[in-house]
Amino acid sequence: MDYKLIAIDMDGTLLTDKKKITAENKTAISQALKKGIKVVLNSGRSYDGIIDSCKELGISGPDQYIIEFGGNIIESLDKKVIYRKVLDNSTCEKISYNLETKKIKHVLIDTNGAIYNSYQDWMEKRMLNPKLGIVKFLMHTHKHKLQNLATELHKMYDDEFFIVITSPQDVELFPKDVNKGYALERLAKHLKINLKQTLAIGDLDNDIPMLKIAGMGVAMDNSPQKIKDVSDDTTIDNNHSGVAQAIKKYILN
Repeated sequence: MDYKLIAIDMDGTLLTDKKKITAENKTAISQALKKGIKVVLNSGRSYDGIIDSCKELGISGPDQYIIEFGGNIIESLDKKVIYRKVLDNSTCEKISYNLETKKIKHVLIDTNGAIYNSYQDWMEKRMLNPKLGIVKFLMHTHKHKLQNLATELHKMYDDEFFIVITSPQDVELFPKDVNKGYALERLAKHLKINLKQTLAIGDLDNDIPMLKIAGMGVAMDNSPQKIKDVSDDTTIDNNHSGVAQAIKKYILN
């Protein structure tokens, strides 16, 4: 297959456990870029949390894109927004109130990546900047409590929202039509690239939608087994340049 776009998760995939990009990953991505392949970092992070890695990898220019907040925002590196989805304020208030009554600790995250410990904190900040919007809720807990929390949130909100584990301690709540897979589909359509010509690489639950929708979904070896089960292939782990191995196999071979 002649792949034209690579979507890469960051934490646990592109980055090592020490949050570094290996030299081998840098070289493979550089070679892919030279072939005219779009390399898109598809992350739960904000623009500011992604852009430095783009610079380190040599991804630059107005015709390059990133996907932020797990699919809530798609924009070019010069900040031209292709897609953005925020939650309306009344919905945020209801969710926050419900979580507080159930004593579920949570934070709200706005379009700039700022974190608020309560809906009241958010509203005070929004009065100063009405353009801000909430893109997701994040619930942080201990590892041994994570699955129980995720199960409870699924019972409460599955009909209205996309609930997904995004780290060993975090569960996040997104608008129903927002995830990394939908974002990849939207960007591919914008770029007039067939989804069959996309390669996705990831490691956790929030990567499942893009791993399933891409023409080739590659799970990291450090992924849980359920991630490997829904993927087309598996590469080596994030500490040993698994991204580079996948790019060499499917792009540079």
